[in-house]
Amino acid sequence: QALELGCEPSQIVSDRYRRLVREARWQPAGMACGDKFGDAKRLRQDAGEVVVLDYADLTGGRDVTPQIRQAFGSGGLGILFVHGVPGYAEAREELLPLARRLALLPEETLRKYEREKAYYCIGWSRGKEKFKGKPDTAKGSFYANPICDEPAGGNEAVIEQFPFAGPNVWPSEVPELEGAFKTLGRLVYDAAKPILRQMDLLVAQERPGHTTTLYDRTISESRLTVARLLHYYGLGEGDGDWCGWHNDNSTVTALVPAMWFEEETGRSVPAEGDAGLYVEGPGGVPVRLPGLEDCIGFQAGESAQILSGGVIHATPHMVKGHISKPGSPKICRASFACFIEPQWDGILVPPQGVPLEGVFQGREESQFIPALKDRLPQVPVQFGDFLAQSAAVYYKHNNLAAAA
Repeated sequence: QALELGCEPSQIVSDRYRRLVREARWQPAGMACGDKFGDAKRLRQDAGEVVVLDYADLTGGRDVTPQIRQAFGSGGLGILFVHGVPGYAEAREELLPLARRLALLPEETLRKYEREKAYYCIGWSRGKEKFKGKPDTAKGSFYANPICDEPAGGNEAVIEQFPFAGPNVWPSEVPELEGAFKTLGRLVYDAAKPILRQMDLLVAQERPGHTTTLYDRTISESRLTVARLLHYYGLGEGDGDWCGWHNDNSTVTALVPAMWFEEETGRSVPAEGDAGLYVEGPGGVPVRLPGLEDCIGFQAGESAQILSGGVIHATPHMVKGHISKPGSPKICRASFACFIEPQWDGILVPPQGVPLEGVFQGREESQFIPALKDRLPQVPVQFGDFLAQSAAVYYKHNNLAAAA
């Protein structure tokens, strides 16, 4: 994911896009966002369907490849939700409020936990990437590997080549953070495993000879799992969005639905207006996703698209900011994303017999982000090199207007 390389791809967008975002509305059928899960397996809205799976079905061996295809195939939204993961609600409540507590520490304190040599993808990062030639300070991020404290095992040669594989760092000022971060990170990581198994089953239906490559490359062979605790700072009139359009480079990204707070007081508040997570739906229409607090979102990334030979498609997504009116409390947002991905030296290559062009077929390239084909000139490629290439293209894309 280009995000880990300190190059968060905020998109310079058109008036047409802004109109589409204003008009996009979640329209649930059979279940409101705050309702009990009940027997509903899917939520519907005007630009497609969001798939909701029960964790017991995933762990019980039920074949859910039709739902995986619906979510991650060429006509899907690129995301699904999983309900019923034991311990999830408690872990979410434990971690997400710590994002605000960390982000409001003095700047000189937070600087102790910046790791410039790791491209700010370990520890604290705020304002290190640029959008339209200016530092992007709309959000602050804390990065760590929740599965392995030292993924490179102290191998300095690996860290020199791939600095994001360095050891974790934890702030002593928020001593609860390490345990809460690892607990939620491990929980969503484990919940992703049966999804990856089902993704492999789907690919095998379309690509003869494919076996368990997605699971093996991402779980069995990888120690590189990067999680990101995000604090989206309160915005006022004249501010932009919280996070621009981008694809994740991971195989699958676990997304924990956000919590919202008054930034000054820390009082919990409901999400307001049209702020929140959007994905690019069919026909290029931005679709606002629901805040299913009792579910974990799983989003397909570009490594899955490559390794599946285009059976699975990554989805462009963004986070629209909440703009507080003058005199009203500023509202901040806390979220957690876990990028479950191949190791830095993991090989990305489509299944045997599938040409590079097959990776890009089945879905039109997004109007919002740099095309994958422009960032993947050839295969095979190491995952770490693909990250670096994507970061460079996104950086140029996001700052083109400022440089002109």
